[in-house]
Amino acid sequence: MCRAGLLLLALLAGAARVAADDTESLSRIRDHMRDYLARLPDYTCRVTIERAQRRVSRANFSVLDRLRLEIAFAGGHEYYAWPGDSRFENTIEELLPERGMVSEGSWALHMRKLFLTDDAQFGALRTELNGVRVDFLVASSRSGFAISAAGVSAPASLRGSVWFDPETLDVRRLEVRVEDTPRSVRIAGTREVTTYANSVVGDVPAVLPVSSELVLRDRDGSERRNRTRFDDCHRYAGSATVRYDPAVEAAPEKSAAHEELKRGQRVEIRFDAGIPEDVAIGDVFTSGSASVRVTDVRQLGERWSLDFSLIGARGTVRRTLSLPAPPGLSITLRVE
Repeated sequence: MCRAGLLLLALLAGAARVAADDTESLSRIRDHMRDYLARLPDYTCRVTIERAQRRVSRANFSVLDRLRLEIAFAGGHEYYAWPGDSRFENTIEELLPERGMVSEGSWALHMRKLFLTDDAQFGALRTELNGVRVDFLVASSRSGFAISAAGVSAPASLRGSVWFDPETLDVRRLEVRVEDTPRSVRIAGTREVTTYANSVVGDVPAVLPVSSELVLRDRDGSERRNRTRFDDCHRYAGSATVRYDPAVEAAPEKSAAHEELKRGQRVEIRFDAGIPEDVAIGDVFTSGSASVRVTDVRQLGERWSLDFSLIGARGTVRRTLSLPAPPGLSITLRVE
């Protein structure tokens, strides 16, 4: 056989070995992730979401508002609640109807789709500075994922990459993209990047998300961005009730002190520690026997517009102020 033929056979044999090595490495990664997801305990985290937008891709983002939520991962599902609430809602859409861009799945659902099912197609493994990278594709017919805007929804395929620690095979970074969306939906595409770090939930070692950034591109060229921070994660101990049934209208939260609030009564809330610069929708402030929840946060130039609502009774007030607000600030609400 000529030299060229021998060289071709050597190259083909080398390619076969690389393909076999990739298959073996990917199998190890899948086994590791399946074991990790199977051992992941039910747990909750506090989530802070900063939402921003810009009219064109080259402009700076302008912050719209911030949200503070509690998220629970239980029974392979994600559930959401306002801080201090006694129950978790089924989905984030139920908790935040018509409240701008929201997403779910970055916590654990994408990982379950990739590694607990056979729905994803994986590419070759590549070693990079960030770790071992593998690309994936989940077809729209199998993703179970949809994008929605202005009342129009369409199934979407998921493309992206996962980076793993080369020694432990623990996940370090996840990028998920939605591309080639149907023209019936005004969303042209999305890109979400989540970073992970080692942690401990109760007494169980775990790899948990620490931050994520989701950017949505509209067909008119504008973009919206959600930056999410995860913290205060702990074992889910059943102190709150996770509902698996359809959502129902809940009665207002009440306590013995709140029972005394009467219609027409004026309630003063004093912020002895002030209001922090990173105040968010969902935060609760208590003064004496009354508590208020922040129900809206909007930036107005260098100042902020905040809505406060009484907990346990109807009553809302709006204030425009600079942040952080100094200690001793007070507001007065009228019970409706």
